[in-house]
Amino acid sequence: MGHARLSIIDLTTGDQPIANEDEQLHIVVNGEFYDYARYQRELVVRGHRLRTRSDSEILLHLYEEEGTHCLRHLRGEFAFVLWDERNGLVFAARDRFGIKPLYYARWRDTLYLASEAKALFAAGGPARWDHESLYQDLHAILDGDRSLFEGIYQVPPAHYLVASRHHTQIVRYWDLNYPTLDAPPPLRTEAEHVERMRDELREAIRLRLRADVPVGCYVSGGLDSCAILGIAADLRDDPVEAFTIAFEEGPFDEGPIAAEMAAHAGAHFHRFHMPEEMLAQHCADAIAHCEMIHFNANCVAKYLLSEKVRDAGFKVVLTGEGSDEILAGYPPFRRDLLLDDAAADADTTRQRVAALDEANKLYGTFGSGVVGPTLPLEAVERTLGFVPTTLQ
Repeated sequence: MGHARLSIIDLTTGDQPIANEDEQLHIVVNGEFYDYARYQRELVVRGHRLRTRSDSEILLHLYEEEGTHCLRHLRGEFAFVLWDERNGLVFAARDRFGIKPLYYARWRDTLYLASEAKALFAAGGPARWDHESLYQDLHAILDGDRSLFEGIYQVPPAHYLVASRHHTQIVRYWDLNYPTLDAPPPLRTEAEHVERMRDELREAIRLRLRADVPVGCYVSGGLDSCAILGIAADLRDDPVEAFTIAFEEGPFDEGPIAAEMAAHAGAHFHRFHMPEEMLAQHCADAIAHCEMIHFNANCVAKYLLSEKVRDAGFKVVLTGEGSDEILAGYPPFRRDLLLDDAAADADTTRQRVAALDEANKLYGTFGSGVVGPTLPLEAVERTLGFVPTTLQ
């Protein structure tokens, strides 16, 4: 087991691998477990001896008590591998939303796991394209258990892997279920939902501000990052360090809005200018680090921003990534919602969709944007009852 550590919690005693009291369990963890201090106190009360002050160590002792069911306690962004020496088992898992990557492969009767496909190539695996994966990624979305490389797979988000000498199994441990249209109406009012969302978001930000290194915040003109910066500023006694990208003047530059939000929150504001030629020059670097295909320059911009933030002395930043996905904020999602509104007549629906299109011209085409032959969509319509805008 090997580990290259990014130290955030317990900078002095948290080196990995970490073993339990009798040296029968060993872990390497990429990521962070939130609310770990509460579990540390409870584990000590129950008789466990902690070797470190690291958040990662709680995994060892929760596994001692509950086996793979320990995942129900783990809140955070993580990928880990645990070696259960007594039982001859490998237990590896990935966080609920797949924030941290976890790849695996089996060659010459040996199971390899790593945070990057490049590590598996270094272990002797062949670096070859998986043509089915490329086809999926270019035409729709890549299955959660696949990578772009032949023979290399991913542990999907919210899944764990258990492997013995002769058997490997992938198991889902969590899922997010949206209510169906025929589900009973919610018991809470809209105002109660808003207040509950505020409380949950505030608690999530409070837990993520706990670190033994400085914590900054990415901010743009979006509601997500602005909300996070505002709450973080309210929870801190000192000013938050806020970072943003400034593109060349034009509709894509959200720098002025970010500066206004930073001033409103009393944050120290850092603006990094990124001309288009810089994005072009570093596109290959960003893709090499991400090991996946990207259809716009957002990944490159975030890669360059991360370099700037690291050079400024920050290892940890809070971001609003993922909110548009889970809260259906992207225009194609809203378009599908409008088209499926049974309470609206045809004229009203057309007016609403036209207004949505007009308000989101910068978003570009609402469809998949695939050039060339498109996928047959009859099966999609049979399964879902409609064809999502993103596939049209």
